[in-house]
Amino acid sequence: MTQPDWIYYAAGIGLIVVSVAAWIGSFYRFPGNWVIVVLSAISAYFLPEKNELLGLSWVTVGILAGVAVVGELVEYFAGRSSGHTGGVHRRSLVVAMIGGISGALVGSVLTLPIPLVGASLSLLVGTLAGVAAGAYLGEVLYSTRQGLGRLSIHTSLVTRLLGTVGKLVAGLTMVAILTADLFPSKG
Repeated sequence: MTQPDWIYYAAGIGLIVVSVAAWIGSFYRFPGNWVIVVLSAISAYFLPEKNELLGLSWVTVGILAGVAVVGELVEYFAGRSSGHTGGVHRRSLVVAMIGGISGALVGSVLTLPIPLVGASLSLLVGTLAGVAAGAYLGEVLYSTRQGLGRLSIHTSLVTRLLGTVGKLVAGLTMVAILTADLFPSKG
């Protein structure tokens, strides 16, 4: 039994809305990219392609999974490179991570009074400040060499930012691919 066309459109719009919400959750360290892949697979299973204009193909689900893997790899290698750049002590990376989590918690509680972006911006500022403070504290506590505090802050911030941006770009690309497959242009 084939589904009526309106079910495909309603499911497609719902999938895009939930996928955008999952992508926004990636700002808060939520595995949004993988939620998009799982929901797309469920959609492809229950509402298979009806014709070229309706439904989600399994090829697209595979492409989405590939982009999610690339996003994870970018985040992993960016985080990995922070420990190998400039002789930063491994324990300071742990303290930087704890500082980032603490900063994120503080940033999520103390939101900036800016409409629409205040909560996200304060979370980002809190996370980056926590990473910087944790990296500096870790180098002060655990390093035997002088002058590594600022290098540790710079290294941790840059690699954390590159990893997060890479993962967010991958998620946004996934939402665009999903939208293009669900609602292709007719001409």
